[in-house]
Amino acid sequence: MSRRVATAAILAALVLSGLLTSGASAAGPTLPLPASMAAVGDSITQAASTGGSLGADYPQNSWSTGTSTSVNSHYLRLLALGAPISGANHNLSVSGAKMADLNAQMQAVVALPTGPDYLTVLIGGNDVCTDTAAGMTSVATFRAQLDAALATLKAGTPDTNLYVVSIPDVYQLWSLFKGDFWARFVWSVGNVCQSLLDNPTSTQEADVQRRQEVRQRNIDFNAQLAAACAAYGSRCLFDGNAVFNTQFAKSDVSGDYFHPSIAGQAKLASVSWAAGYAWGATPPPPDKPIWIGAMSSTTTSGRTWTATVTIAVTDGTGPVSGVVVAGTWSAGSGATSCTTGDDGTCAVKSSSLNKKTASVRFTVTSLTAPGFVYTPTANVVSSWLVTKP
Repeated sequence: MSRRVATAAILAALVLSGLLTSGASAAGPTLPLPASMAAVGDSITQAASTGGSLGADYPQNSWSTGTSTSVNSHYLRLLALGAPISGANHNLSVSGAKMADLNAQMQAVVALPTGPDYLTVLIGGNDVCTDTAAGMTSVATFRAQLDAALATLKAGTPDTNLYVVSIPDVYQLWSLFKGDFWARFVWSVGNVCQSLLDNPTSTQEADVQRRQEVRQRNIDFNAQLAAACAAYGSRCLFDGNAVFNTQFAKSDVSGDYFHPSIAGQAKLASVSWAAGYAWGATPPPPDKPIWIGAMSSTTTSGRTWTATVTIAVTDGTGPVSGVVVAGTWSAGSGATSCTTGDDGTCAVKSSSLNKKTASVRFTVTSLTAPGFVYTPTANVVSSWLVTKP
């Protein structure tokens, strides 16, 4: 059986396990909105078989990093919250991958130009779903491979917050389709997940015990995912078996009887999101427009003369303080600036001007203040001409 097919079988179960609709707020700690994310795992995260060709990858439909609005992935949900993450959704999962392959994927994460702020991990189904029950990865080997992969990540990008999703209850795949002739046919011909799906209608004790052994390994692997995540520290969150405990329906499985359908990917996204981090940091409000509401001037005279121009800044509702007004004089001083006070005004003064200079003009070039944006098209006036007294 190929790894891709094995993953497929798990996929279905996995996606399946993501059937519950999203609950209320996420269960994990609150984090600032990420500026980048990545995903590692197998064909579930590659959304295999969701785009028309059975077995082919369709990462745009991924529950984690996908762009399909029908799925509403973690990536799209983060965008909707205002995360500055557009285009920074790296899907590094590989169809058919087992836990033994996770370290290489983590190396790929570390090799990204910038370490991702957020990383989803969903892998292990192919370690359960093998040709025979005896061929399943041992619990000890599974944990050692997992620890090695996490160590690679921590050494290479220690500030990444990772989210480890439980392996779905693969046993549900057998329970859901054991009475379906075509599913049994595909399982047999494709040699799919025979550790669980061999002799699917048999009630013989050996077959019953074999299925229970597979399910127990599934449970044991999830326990190791939880323990390894806890040992990793505060930057790792396990989903608390939310995906494993989720029930699924036939409609959540694609036409290959293994991988999640679009609906299955959507449910997986919803369930895992609800059990994940609480992205509580709200985006800052958009910058408020400001402009020049008025300008005025005074002069002083002697052997030379000077001009003083007062600028009033408004946001349409009243004066705005703390705005740096920058501009230039047409003669003498050149560039200069001032900062508005509580009344929204400030004044700039020219250098001493020769009596031969009949006039001088001050032109505003910029208004700068946190939370505000200069909107010159709204200016009542942009420059001010001052004539020699």
